[in-house]
Amino acid sequence: MDAYEERTEGNSPRLDVRTSFFTRKLAFKFEQRGGEIPSSVMAFLDTPLYTFSETQRIYFEEKFCPQIPSLASILEELFNEMGADREGWEDMITYSGNLDTPIKICARAVLAKKEKEAGDVLSLSVRQAQRTKKITLPPQFEQLNPTTC
Repeated sequence: MDAYEERTEGNSPRLDVRTSFFTRKLAFKFEQRGGEIPSSVMAFLDTPLYTFSETQRIYFEEKFCPQIPSLASILEELFNEMGADREGWEDMITYSGNLDTPIKICARAVLAKKEKEAGDVLSLSVRQAQRTKKITLPPQFEQLNPTTC
């Protein structure tokens, strides 16, 4: 991952950036692989999108967005290694605050993939159940005429 170097622009307020669960786990995974995430990138991962300076916005669009699939893949490895469940993962996204950050985008990508995988299995069983189950309406609905609704 390229190092992000922020240039302070004018008198923009500096927010205290807290390192999230996902960023800490990602950094640990990089350390296990013999690499290191630069501290500027670590801070960037947990910076709320709405506070981005013009330089950060450009970095996000040009350098970070193309790396989202790679980062999400690493987070997915962590998800699997931890034996995480989708609800717990979603709770961690929620716990990390209401503000969207680059790392939360990656964590949501993992969650979306896991939900899709689970949905594929679930949708198969739902489709089979729908084929064999007849839906009957309560008697009060039999009086409705579909042309008058």
